[in-house]
Amino acid sequence: MSNLDEMSSSPQTVLEFQGDVRIVGQYYDDKTARLVRKYGPGPRIHYHVGYYPSSETPLHADDVTPDDIRRSIRLHQEGLLRYAAKIWGAEHRLSGRILDVGCGLGGGSLFWAQEYGADVTAVTNAPDHTPIVDGFARECGLGGKVRTLVSDAMQLPLDGGPYDAAVAVESSGYFDRPVWFERLAQVLRPGASVCVEEVFTTRPHGADVWAEYFYTKPATVLDYAEAARSAGFELVDDVDATSETAPFWDESAAWTKAVLDSDNSLSAVDRRQLRISLLANQALGAEWRAGGLRLGFLRFELK
Repeated sequence: MSNLDEMSSSPQTVLEFQGDVRIVGQYYDDKTARLVRKYGPGPRIHYHVGYYPSSETPLHADDVTPDDIRRSIRLHQEGLLRYAAKIWGAEHRLSGRILDVGCGLGGGSLFWAQEYGADVTAVTNAPDHTPIVDGFARECGLGGKVRTLVSDAMQLPLDGGPYDAAVAVESSGYFDRPVWFERLAQVLRPGASVCVEEVFTTRPHGADVWAEYFYTKPATVLDYAEAARSAGFELVDDVDATSETAPFWDESAAWTKAVLDSDNSLSAVDRRQLRISLLANQALGAEWRAGGLRLGFLRFELK
């Protein structure tokens, strides 16, 4: 998930982003500094939701500093990947040659390489992210294990495979899913897994909230399963973690509120954007808990 923390949207803008992946790539290039501020400093920077076991209580802005909340968010984002690794059997499915499709600033790519020894091709459509991911990989001593590839997910080069798996963590909502699965079928080996962590829609209002905030194209699990089946994949795992990820929105909103309350250097424009972000995070948390959106971990196998 590329968290659009300081942006508002209009219907026209949403349609433009959905229709042109080049615009999406440029958008994320332009907002890198804001992502690093909230989710950094690195080297493993993630922008997706976090996983909160039922016994844990999210932090609130009245109690702690923005840095305290940022550290908690990062801890739980890593927790989400560790939970995914357990579900997906990463020790044997994500330890070979894998594609991290929609890699962002490379946090997940570094995770799979460091924790499971994977050789990772980190796929991004934001060219300016390439030197950042490469720099983080060198910082971790992973220059030979993580390489970046600037590519549209639907046009992955055919000469790079076969890969043992593909991972998409809150990125597949930007893809033309039938075309993406068709392409994956061409670059993955038989029996390979496609591991997807994504936000799925369960009712129209939930789709509207998610799409307008993240400029994405949400879908149902059935939509994914049908697109995958047409390309020769079978859905073999579907794990719901909606309740365990809902507290992310509390902490995301708390970080924004804490920055608004403590940073006197913010411009009027920055304050307006952060207030929009605060309202959006609160709306997403409400929709999450009301059942309008579902966070799921899916795994598909190529027959």
